[in-house]
Amino acid sequence: MKRTLLACLLGLLAAAPAAAFEVDLERMVWDRYYDNDEVVAVLEAMHAAHPELTELASLGKSEEGRDLWCLTVTNRRTGADTQKPGVYADGAIHGNEIQATEVCLYLAWQLLDKYGKWDRITELVDTCAFYIVPTVNVDSRARFFTDPGGFDIGRSARVPHDDDRDGLLDEDDVDDLDGDGRILQMRVRDPFGTHKTDPEDPRVTVAIEPGEQAEWRLLGREGLDNDGDGRVNEDTPGFLDLNRNWGFLWQPGYVQEGSGDFPFSARGTRAVAEFLWAHPNVCFGFNFHNYGGMFLRGPGSALSPALPPGDLKVFDFLGEEGERIVPGYRYLVSSTDLYTTHGDFDEWLYQCLGVYAFVTELSMSSDAAYRGHGDEPNGEDGELWSRRPTLVERQKFNDALMAGEMFSDWKPFHHPTYGDIEIGGWRAFTTRLPPEFLLPQTLHRNAMYVIWTATQAPRLSLEILETKDLGGGLTRVRARAANAGAMPTLSERARGKAVLPLDVFTLEGPGLTVHGGGVLLDRDFGTVEPVRHHPGRIPTWVDGFSTREVQWIVSGSGKARVTYAGAKCGSRSADINLP
Repeated sequence: MKRTLLACLLGLLAAAPAAAFEVDLERMVWDRYYDNDEVVAVLEAMHAAHPELTELASLGKSEEGRDLWCLTVTNRRTGADTQKPGVYADGAIHGNEIQATEVCLYLAWQLLDKYGKWDRITELVDTCAFYIVPTVNVDSRARFFTDPGGFDIGRSARVPHDDDRDGLLDEDDVDDLDGDGRILQMRVRDPFGTHKTDPEDPRVTVAIEPGEQAEWRLLGREGLDNDGDGRVNEDTPGFLDLNRNWGFLWQPGYVQEGSGDFPFSARGTRAVAEFLWAHPNVCFGFNFHNYGGMFLRGPGSALSPALPPGDLKVFDFLGEEGERIVPGYRYLVSSTDLYTTHGDFDEWLYQCLGVYAFVTELSMSSDAAYRGHGDEPNGEDGELWSRRPTLVERQKFNDALMAGEMFSDWKPFHHPTYGDIEIGGWRAFTTRLPPEFLLPQTLHRNAMYVIWTATQAPRLSLEILETKDLGGGLTRVRARAANAGAMPTLSERARGKAVLPLDVFTLEGPGLTVHGGGVLLDRDFGTVEPVRHHPGRIPTWVDGFSTREVQWIVSGSGKARVTYAGAKCGSRSADINLP
């Protein structure tokens, strides 16, 4: 049989090796998703293009041997990263929440691309350190692009687990029954089932109301009874939820599903924890997830202690600004506004390290809205874009804006256990993942919110208020540290539980004797809270948008130096000459 020219061309294309991914940082495209190899290539290109502003390091290896990459962005010529206020951001702690990685990549790109072009970003990169881990769950996110899958597959870390307690590990995974490269849903006709066809759209199945006639029974994701135990897909790879594996109020699996055998049992959580423990300069952490349009803070459960008033004020200030920068997102409390969780990243970061943190749920269901003013009940516009779309509306969005590519129509299939069934449903890059044309604004707004938050890290200045000769060889020295950021130099949680040592105001000089010193409570009346031991060192902190003034009584003459130093604010010094 003769081969057609088209067939020959298709054969050559199939045999040709895939073109290598080439990164052009000046023409980066942000209306697409990058797979794991591409993410690594972009990080390497950023580091190669900006070696003076970046450091690229692996925090460790995943369960399947992939690197957990961290890109540090700061101008090293203005000081070491650990001597500056730090902001941490990571993504895809759940492997199927892939757009979280894109936000982190865009954040790094924005900082580097606009350095030297936008004054505010240039100043931030000079004075702050950004620690960006685009993908925490590198194994499952990598497989999301390469394995047959669906939108709800790949959340867990790839840690073997005996879900069905039969002594075997991960032996009954999902199966691509029709070989189309997707894991879709199965349904079977059953008049005594639970669902019916929506009369407005035959692709949609909806739950029946009491007394209604059923048409379908939903069977879950494509799969077989691989181990012959009478169940389908009951022991898929995992399950260890990387956002339930942290060391604050961790709970075992019978309390918190997916928590793992013990805190930090997953390599990803352990690697990130060790990194953050070694970087006490981090002031704020962002943990990007993928659905709901929320900035979530703790407490995660009723077991968590209430936030102290000072920290609550900081959270509220930052969260309310986030609602303005990313319209439609809501600033919420995890346990009271969503649901109870234990062993979360943000709770560990705040409660154990004293670092403010948000879990950011990207994307909103209303992004997939297909409606006009006339579609709103009673002709009211107030809920037009916030109301969650129905399944029928999502299908109209799919048809009008994605030419039907988000959904696979139902097709017949003969299942060895269920008999004649149908396979179809929403595809992998849908539902909790926005269509690619919606990505750019999501990435930009969320990345710019991280950048704005960095402007609220402790921004310290130091000035000498006076050096006054008191007579008798004594001099009074007064100094003031001012914090222009909303975040204190130490959170109230950190101070209350002694997570970190207090900041220190010091006065030192070769010919100097410090007779007394302390925090100046009232400059006019000279009221001081004295330091009992080693008065040359005054332990303290500076609240957000506030100042701290201190006073020393000293004897001696010549040069001396006043310094304010803290783990999260770096150090500032000023030299004085004593009479």
